[in-house]
Amino acid sequence: MTVTGSASRVPSVAVSTASSVTDGSLCEVLELLHSTAEGLTSAEAATRLATYGPNAVRSHHPVALRLLLRQLRSPVLVLLAATAVLSAFLGNGTESVIIGLILVASVGLGFTNEYRAERAAAGLHDLLRHTTLVRRDGTLRRVDVTEVVPGDVVQLSAGVLVPADLRLLTAIGLECDEAVLTGESEAAEKAVQTSA
Repeated sequence: MTVTGSASRVPSVAVSTASSVTDGSLCEVLELLHSTAEGLTSAEAATRLATYGPNAVRSHHPVALRLLLRQLRSPVLVLLAATAVLSAFLGNGTESVIIGLILVASVGLGFTNEYRAERAAAGLHDLLRHTTLVRRDGTLRRVDVTEVVPGDVVQLSAGVLVPADLRLLTAIGLECDEAVLTGESEAAEKAVQTSA
């Protein structure tokens, strides 16, 4: 199975709506993107990368205060705090202090473990890199998916991730697993949209 598509993330004045890219004919879309079926030149791709930025969403980094507040919203910890306050109010100072120490230890351990886990997950995410084949200067080149720009012609094959929103130029036997988006367990068949 081979598929080629054109990246269509275009925040420019020339393309006023997303429907311009999704509903237009292939020739119109390529014209709107100032591209051809042979792809972009390396110089044009570099210019677009500088203009539009990388093809990436903002990554998640753990924020200590947010994690601490999430720890403090635990119903068990709220119950422990209420018990400590009630014990102090009833004159059981020793029990109140012990419950308070248990509360502080629980929050401290929970926060430490969650913060370390979030940092480890963020570190693993930063190490993960995906590449894709794009047509640049008339030849196929493997580039990092963050370097895919509007107007790039991308070649997909079985088992690869779709690196961006694409308009299909050609497709033979293309099926996409959209379970994350739709919840469907079956792969969805895709075909080239030939006319507006």
